This record gives sequence, structure tokens and C-alpha cells, in this order.
Amino acid sequence: MANTLHRPSRAAERALRAAAEPRPWLPGPFLIWVFGRVVAVAVLLGAAWVVYDSASSDRFQVRSIRVQGNVLLSPADIEKAAAIQGTNVFWIDRVEMAKRLRQLPLVQRAEIDPALPDSVDVTVTERRPAAFWISGDTTYLVDNEGVILKAVSAETTQARACAGQPCDPRLASLPAVTQVDPQPFQPGDRVSASALRASAQLASLLPTVGVQPLGFEWSRDGGLEVPTGEGWRVRFDPSSDVAPQVQTLATIKLHLASTNTTALLIDVRFADRPFFR
Repeated sequence: MANTLHRPSRAAERALRAAAEPRPWLPGPFLIWVFGRVVAVAVLLGAAWVVYDSASSDRFQVRSIRVQGNVLLSPADIEKAAAIQGTNVFWIDRVEMAKRLRQLPLVQRAEIDPALPDSVDVTVTERRPAAFWISGDTTYLVDNEGVILKAVSAETTQARACAGQPCDPRLASLPAVTQVDPQPFQPGDRVSASALRASAQLASLLPTVGVQPLGFEWSRDGGLEVPTGEGWRVRFDPSSDVAPQVQTLATIKLHLASTNTTALLIDVRFADRPFFR
């Protein structure tokens, strides 16, 4: 019986040719794992070097502090309180630095922004002067909460010293209160905020009833006393509303005029029993 030879199908031929062709080499799973670990270590070492260089390089030491928002304080005052010259800019504790700046009586709020490579931006919000407080031979700037901001001198000519106006209370637009029983103060101490508020109110209310205030004097025992152009001295209670007290004064003023009576002292602190003498 004769042998019959069968020709392979075309599909089988293609399979045989593909098997005979050389295959490209592919790395095994182990080599891929090793390569990944090498890359990770290289990245880690690079990051460590960047951190080390940033933390130790002289390029990132603070050399300048840019101050904004200051009027009464000089940049030198801010730099001294900040105490960060030469510190690495990456190691600045912004919360702690802002806390140090707020310890300055003039600073109400402070914002800190490090700026690469070697500077820091400081924005301060200062307490706003509301009046002069005169105690003995010293005049102080105070805010509306009665916080002593700084001592000033009538001879001071810099606008910065008194927020852009004359430092002499006789010339400036801010009201001035004189403490009759003087004592020395330090920045950050507090004086009577109610006396400051009452003085500001009386400065505008008294002229409406025909009384010209010549000044405002405060003492612990006597409260707020106002010498006037009429020759009287008027005592007010600054801890209560002064508007009714001004109306009482207006009534007494009319009585004095109608009876042709003079007075040296008028006390309107007690609404139910005001008196004059």
C-alpha cells in the first residue's frame, strides 16, 4: 500500500514559521522588581540631599525682613522682636514668630510669609491711636481700649511717632486726657477706657448745649472733670451714659443764667441729685 503524503495547511505553515523566528528578550519579574527598587532608592537619596542642602545651605539663611503695615513701629522694631536673622528660612515657626510680634503693645495682628531664598515678608496690623493720655510730665499714645502704646514728646517731629499728626496734644486732633494723680506707665499698661470714650463723646456733645470744654481731667476718686470756657468745672461719671448728664448740665446752665448765679463746680454724676457750688 502506497504512502500518501499530505501537504500542511497554510495555518500550520504560519505557525511553524512563527515558532522558528527568534523572540525578543523580555526581562523576568525579578529583574523588573530590582529595577524598581533601584529607582526608588535613587529618588529617596535625591530627596534626602535636597532636604539636607535646603536645611544647611547658607543660601537659605534669612538676610532681610520686608515689613508692611507699620506706622508707629519702625522696621528695626519689628526685626528685633522677630529675632530670625540668620535662621534657615525653612525652619521658621510662623505661629511662634507671630506670637512674639503680638507681644509688642503696638501690634494687634501679624502675618508671616517666608520668601525664598533668604527673606521673610511681615505684615502687621497696629493698634490705632485714639487719644493722648497725660500723666505727670509724660504724654502717651493710647488706643480706644486704654492700652498704652508708647510715650511721645511734644518736640518729636517725625510723622511716624504720632501716626502722622503733631505729637503735642495741644495741636493734634486726637483728644487728650490728663490724669490728675499721675503715675508712670509702660507700653502695654492700661488706663481708663471709659474715660477715653466719655471724653470723645463730651467733646462733641458739650458744644451743642453751649458749653466749651477746655480739657479733660481724670482721677480715680473724682472721675472725669472738665474745665470749661464758662469758668465752671463739671464732673461726669464716665462709666455711664454721658448724654443724660449733658442734658442735666444744660438745665443747670439755664438755671444759673436765669438766677444770675455763678458756680465753680457742677457735679452731674448722680442724675437724681446733681449739685453745684
